[in-house]
Amino acid sequence: METSQYASATRRVQPSAIRELFSLLSRPDVISLAGGFPSAAALDLNGLRGATERALISSLSTAFQYCNSEGYGPLRDLIAQRAKAKGIKLDASDLLITTGSQQAIDLITRVLVNPGDRVAVEAPTYLGALQTFQFQGADVLPVPTDHEGVRVEELEALVVRHRPKLLYLIPNFANPTGYVMSLRRRKQVLSLAKTHRFFIVEDDAYGELYFEEPPPPSLFALANEEERQWVVHLASFSKILAPGLRLAWLSAPAELLRHVVVAKQLGDTHAPTLSQLAAFHYLNAGSLEPALSRLRRFYQNQARAMQRAIKTELSGTPFNARPAEGGMFYWADLPFVDTTAMLRNAIEEHGVAYVPGAAFYVGQPERTRLRLSFASASVEQIGEGIRRLARCIRWERVEASNQITRAEQLP
Repeated sequence: METSQYASATRRVQPSAIRELFSLLSRPDVISLAGGFPSAAALDLNGLRGATERALISSLSTAFQYCNSEGYGPLRDLIAQRAKAKGIKLDASDLLITTGSQQAIDLITRVLVNPGDRVAVEAPTYLGALQTFQFQGADVLPVPTDHEGVRVEELEALVVRHRPKLLYLIPNFANPTGYVMSLRRRKQVLSLAKTHRFFIVEDDAYGELYFEEPPPPSLFALANEEERQWVVHLASFSKILAPGLRLAWLSAPAELLRHVVVAKQLGDTHAPTLSQLAAFHYLNAGSLEPALSRLRRFYQNQARAMQRAIKTELSGTPFNARPAEGGMFYWADLPFVDTTAMLRNAIEEHGVAYVPGAAFYVGQPERTRLRLSFASASVEQIGEGIRRLARCIRWERVEASNQITRAEQLP
C-alpha cells in the first residue's frame, strides 16, 4: 500500500533498529541489562493475590463493570490521602487514574500540543515520551542536563527564544541517567514556567525508589498557587506495585484536567476496574509502605552488585558511571566507542544486552553513552553480564586499534 494512504503521523516515528535487535533476547544464553521493568522477585505477589481476592469477594459485580472515567473514587481518595501525608495539597477531584503513565503522557500531549508546537525535553530523556511528542507532530527541543538535572540557564535561553508549549521532566532518578534534580533547580524551573507561561509535565515514575535519602519534594509539592497552574504531575504504580496492573495517575489544573478526561473517554473510557479495585484493597490494607521498604532494599542490593561488577571487570577501561542512588539504571560513558554500533556484537557474540544512549536523544545524540538496568536481572546475572560486557568492550577497542593500524599501512 502507498504510504500516502496512512496518516502523516505514522511517518514521524520509525521502527527502532535497536528494538529489532532485542528480538535476539529470546535466546536463553543472552543476559539482558536493558529492560527498565521490575524484577519478578521484587513484586509482592502474595499481597497482590490477597488484594485481588478481597476485590473479587467484596466487589464482584463492580470488578467487571464500567467505571468512572476519572477512576475508582475510593482509590483516588487513598492516593490523595497519601499525598497529603507527604505535605502535598491534593484532593481526589484533582486527579485522574490512567492506564499507565505512558497513556498519561499521550493524553497530555494530545490535549496541549498541535503539530508544529515546540516541546522542551531533557537531553537525554525517556524514549516513550519522545515518540509520543514526535507522533503528535511536535518540534522537540533538547535541553542539556548534568547530575543536578536540567541546566536552567540553557533552559531559560531556549524558552525565551522558542516559547515551548511544555517542558517534560523526570526529576527523580531519571530514565536513562538516574540523575536527581536539585531543590534549587526545581524552584528555578517553577519560576520560569510561571514567568514564561509554559506547562511542566513532571513524570515521577521512580521517586519512591530511593536507597538512602528521598529526593527533594516534587515540583508539584513545591509550587505555590500561581506556579501550580502550570504543573502537571504524573505518578505510577508500575514501578512500586506491579506493571501489569496498568495504573498511573495524573494531577493537573482543573480546566486542563477536564480536557484530559474527555480525551481519555475517546480512548479507553477508563482504566481497568479490576486493577483499580486490587490496588485499592492493597493500599487500604496498609500493604504499600512495607512493600516499598522491601523494594528499596532489593534494588539497592541489585545496584551495589552492578557497582561491584563494574569496579572489578571494568577498572582498566575508560568506563564512567556514577553510582546509583535510586531508581533502576546506570548511565555510563564509554569514550571512543559507538555503543549503537557495538550492540549487535554484544548480543550475538558475547550474549549481553544494554540500551545504547543514542535512543534517548532527539537531534544529535551522544553515541558513547549506554544505559544499564540492574532491575530485572539476578545478582548472579548482573555479575556475569558485566563480565561479558567488559569482554565485548575490550574486543571493540582491539578491533578499533587494528583498523587504525591497517589504515596507516595503506600506501
